[in-house]
Amino acid sequence: MKTVILFILMLSSSMVSKLQNKIEFWLNTDYDQFYLVDGNETEIANSLWINEDDFNSRIEVSGSVMGIRTERSGKIKVIVEVFDKKPDFESQDEYDHIVECSFEIKSGHLMIKNCPDFELVKDIILPEGIYRIRVSSANLSTVASHYSGVDYYRLSIWNEKVMSAKSVLKQYTE
Repeated sequence: MKTVILFILMLSSSMVSKLQNKIEFWLNTDYDQFYLVDGNETEIANSLWINEDDFNSRIEVSGSVMGIRTERSGKIKVIVEVFDKKPDFESQDEYDHIVECSFEIKSGHLMIKNCPDFELVKDIILPEGIYRIRVSSANLSTVASHYSGVDYYRLSIWNEKVMSAKSVLKQYTE
């Protein structure tokens, strides 16, 4: 079932970022990953996760596809938050791993797709532009087997003016 979600970014003159929208959902995925995709991209690069640094950072961008590595496969909880500008993040103690990178949306659609089928899970409508996406992964140590655990993944998204390098803010070590 295709779900379309419309997010409208309202520019604010205040110094405090505002949460524009928040959605929580579950997705079924395999091979310990899911994808963020610009528009109707139908293929994934074969080169995802070849680089050890990308694998350890748990995020990789290849063209118009961003791979997000999870701790396990199966039913995964995902939280997506869209802000009008970079938020002031409260304590990040509850997260095991935090990484962020830039991602350009040219189509106006940020699609969340599962693995390996590349099926659409959510279609988030955002204005075209460059965005910063922070992936905060929690409860990774609760994963006892390939399909069990209470891990979850929070995606914080905001507009930025220029592309900037990937940054691991907190590294998970098993």
